[in-house]
Amino acid sequence: MCGIAGIFGPSFLAPFPLSALRHRGPDAEGQWRDSANQIWLGHRRLSILDLTPAGHQPMNCLEGRYQVVFNGEIYNFLELKKELQSRGYTFRTQSDTEVIPAAYDCWGIDCLHRFNGMWAFALWNNQIQELILSRDRFGKKPLYYCTQGEDLVFASEVKTLHIWLGPQARFDEEVIRSICVGEFAWHGTDRTYLAEVRSLPAGHCLVKSGKSLKIFPWYPSKPNRTQVPQGLAAQAEALRELLRDACQIRLRSDVPVATCLSGGLDSASVAAMIHRGLSPHGGRTAKDFHRAFSATFPQTILDEAKEARSLAQAIGASFIPFEIPPPSPALIEQAIDACDGPMHALAFYPIWNLYAFIRQHGVKVTLDGQGPDEMMGGYAETIQSALRSALARGKIRWFWDIYRTYGAQGENPYRSSRAMAHRELIRLAKAPLSKVKQAILNGNRPDQGNGWVFASPTPRHLSPLRRELYTQFFQKQLPTILQQYDRCSMAHGVECRMPFMDFRIVEFIFSLPEESLVGGGFSKRVLREAVRGLVPDSTRLNNIKIGFNAPIVEWFLGPLRELMLDTMSSRDFQQAPFFDGPKLVHDFQSWLKAPNWDQAWAFWPPVHFVLWQKRFRSQAARETRG
Repeated sequence: MCGIAGIFGPSFLAPFPLSALRHRGPDAEGQWRDSANQIWLGHRRLSILDLTPAGHQPMNCLEGRYQVVFNGEIYNFLELKKELQSRGYTFRTQSDTEVIPAAYDCWGIDCLHRFNGMWAFALWNNQIQELILSRDRFGKKPLYYCTQGEDLVFASEVKTLHIWLGPQARFDEEVIRSICVGEFAWHGTDRTYLAEVRSLPAGHCLVKSGKSLKIFPWYPSKPNRTQVPQGLAAQAEALRELLRDACQIRLRSDVPVATCLSGGLDSASVAAMIHRGLSPHGGRTAKDFHRAFSATFPQTILDEAKEARSLAQAIGASFIPFEIPPPSPALIEQAIDACDGPMHALAFYPIWNLYAFIRQHGVKVTLDGQGPDEMMGGYAETIQSALRSALARGKIRWFWDIYRTYGAQGENPYRSSRAMAHRELIRLAKAPLSKVKQAILNGNRPDQGNGWVFASPTPRHLSPLRRELYTQFFQKQLPTILQQYDRCSMAHGVECRMPFMDFRIVEFIFSLPEESLVGGGFSKRVLREAVRGLVPDSTRLNNIKIGFNAPIVEWFLGPLRELMLDTMSSRDFQQAPFFDGPKLVHDFQSWLKAPNWDQAWAFWPPVHFVLWQKRFRSQAARETRG
């Protein structure tokens, strides 16, 4: 896990701010330059596999035929290495990096389909003077680029390219407006907060040779369909085996590995599989993987410390809680400085703090539970699409099952799942029949995302529920979460691995019947069956949905109150062209008299943008391209 960068073109000799990626790779720095072909590659290393200098990058491979810089992990590198050795390839390191050029040399671009991992890499083919950039199937690792004249410049973070471009870099105003109102559809596109900088989409490659530049998808926008067993029990057993292997290969590490543990099903499934479901064997498995870290928010509705501690005890993990510190202005500034650009939600702050704490304990790798909510209907807003799917199929019993399922996700002073489910039912009942039919039929039409052109367009002929889950996983919620976790973990040089993002699991889940996802009184139904006997029933059968977030109501009323009011009263906020500053001030002052969760989320994104812009302007004034 690292930070990568490069320049291919006439500016290859110009100084590049590689030091801006030091947090992603604090263990070593490497650079390689080829004057004859006008290319420079840079790398900041976080040492995970092969801790010796042999694993440093840029890596010269196959007698100079290839140079590679790589951010990520190829989890099945041992199996690939064995197969390549049988074909005559030899290896001089114990890293997974060396497998990439050998696999490409053997199988060409089709090698990507053999990789099980997360990656963003640049591969220079010296035989034909061609540069290949590649990103993993689901965009777990970031890769950004810009073109200036004949130059192609790329890096792991937008911020680094922002420094390279200098103060003349322009905001993408549509993206900034979207961020400032807490929306995140732009994460599913190739756009960034800068007009000149693009994100290489998930599952895509960029190939530059001479003046030719091509971008194309190597992974299909619709997950490959797989054969699934008949019946929920058999499906659950198949998922259990997939999860077992996904966790096993993600424990491959030469440094300690830990898990992040909340009181919820997803992280519990990963932690329980690691501690109770794996049969120990070799294959570079980390020697230390028994610690479970948990963020706590004492005296707030989001605190799951009691549940997490009980779960850790049940599965035999060493429980290490961390009380998230109240967000002082100084800590907020540190977190904003460390993360790559403006953020859409305050949840970044506790995530950033948790990974700082984990790194302080000498841990460089964590296994986390992201993915099931977006694949298997975990979010409350999924109810409307699920109800429409039931109507489309004439499944009245399933319709009421869905209604009861989402109506039982929890009650607290700020949000009622019963009231939410009732509102959605009334909304559906009051809608003219023609509109309900149209909404169902829309599942057969491509989605343009209300003006956003998604890199993975919605496939045709999906039911309303499958359409919604596809949107959540490939276009909106999950891409946002992946970027958020990458920013916050890598800010402290921690690699975040996600077993549920294993492509075999994703393709399996998207092939299941809808009732295996939402039904029987539960969302994520098949997962609950898959971890029967591993995860205690108190967690496995708990349908209460909390989600990892920041206690924004308590913080806005307490430690952040003055920072919010001071920022909102500033000229930058009042005169910002991306939102209505005076109205937000009025709304926030009214909210302080009658606080509620549903309105609170709207106040942080514009405040964050103004604070970030001020901090970045100050930082940019001190930095040069060198």
